Amino acid sequence: MSIQRIRSGAYVDLLAKAKARVLPTAGRVLVPYQAEWGQPNFAVDMADTTERLHETGLLVDTVELAAENGATVVGYRVTNEQEKAAAHEVADSYTVQAKYPGKRGEDFEYMIRPSLVDAAKKEIIIRDTKMIYDTETYLVADKDEAEEKLKKSSMVRFKNNGSTPLEDIAYTALTGAVSGTATITAGEWSRIFNRIDGLEFDVFYLPSADPAVQAACKQWLLDRRNKARKLAQLVVAGDAAKDSDIEAHNERSRALNARFIINNSIAGQHVNGKEYNSIQWAAWVAGLVAGTPANKSFTGIKVPLKLAKVDWGHSEVMKGLAEGTLMATRDGYDYIIESAVNTLTTLGSGEREDFGKIRVSMTIDQILNDIYSVGKRYRAQLDNDPDGRAIFIGAVTEYLKIRAQQKAIATDYKFEEHPVKESDFDFAYFKLLAKPLDAIEAFFIDWEVA
Repeated sequence: MSIQRIRSGAYVDLLAKAKARVLPTAGRVLVPYQAEWGQPNFAVDMADTTERLHETGLLVDTVELAAENGATVVGYRVTNEQEKAAAHEVADSYTVQAKYPGKRGEDFEYMIRPSLVDAAKKEIIIRDTKMIYDTETYLVADKDEAEEKLKKSSMVRFKNNGSTPLEDIAYTALTGAVSGTATITAGEWSRIFNRIDGLEFDVFYLPSADPAVQAACKQWLLDRRNKARKLAQLVVAGDAAKDSDIEAHNERSRALNARFIINNSIAGQHVNGKEYNSIQWAAWVAGLVAGTPANKSFTGIKVPLKLAKVDWGHSEVMKGLAEGTLMATRDGYDYIIESAVNTLTTLGSGEREDFGKIRVSMTIDQILNDIYSVGKRYRAQLDNDPDGRAIFIGAVTEYLKIRAQQKAIATDYKFEEHPVKESDFDFAYFKLLAKPLDAIEAFFIDWEVA
């Protein structure tokens, strides 16, 4: 008989995690995007507007939509790996090159002139012709200092590659950039899934309407949940040409049918004046799910829609909800989330009806993620005996106490050693009993008239 090997499990000190779960920024949404700016094929955390400005120039609509509700955006710029940075080279002297590869770098210009405050030095001025980045001015004595100081630039990098000293030059544009943007094939999506598999995120936004890619993404996330114990929600949408067809949305819900998958049907004009299809609006939904604490429901939350592509009728709404399609409906002059449902409609083993609500599903995922992720930092530090397991039980119980106070779970929770499975060797077995709380969405009143 061969030895069974598994990846190490968790010791948890979870109080900080529990307290952070009521803050929108604690939620993490992974957004793959294509653009002409940003670090290619690499994940970058963007917790606020300043960080998004540096990384994307605030030019990527799906990233901005995902950030609207306060979640930390984990951006992943997808390229075909053919991208090249714009640059300008002065032979035997220096090269000024865009910070990131892509056509956006050709919007930048630089000049070198005598310093207005120190005659022994030069000023290097970098400007953005699109005026998104502020003009930058660097005071330098020589090329070595220029190379060091321009490491702080939001736009360019300076490389000393010769013996000729700095000379004055009028504003000169960077040229020669090559775009890395191209259609992402199903095979390339598999590569992307593999690259981002080890990242920490609560929600994954899939910017593809291809049913085959969506099915592959579902399987990837399912494997990630079952094998790596990393739980995340998935937000999808459909072909923009079918955004006004409720049956197309519902067909997608039926095909996916999982408590961790949310199918968006929202499409139309954003209050910022831009028209977005359901795939783009799915990024906003993903950010909403990640940024809404698990002790809050987003049923009834106002959607920043100015005009929906379709104002769904009552029968369409009822059918959509029954199929597990997330919908926005008109409420006076506003639009709201009709009901925060996921695509789970046909129950599988161990599932029940309330798992079809996003709040309940997110609570389950968050609690398990918190236990596993924090535990990884402390693995192999507890003895596998009653004392060691008691420390683990105490830590998790304190965490659950805070989650109950936050109204994420009911107060009758219990975490204990498993009553049947025996802990031995490097395996420790526990049992968690906790009921995720949902919000009241429907009020039924029997009025007995006196």
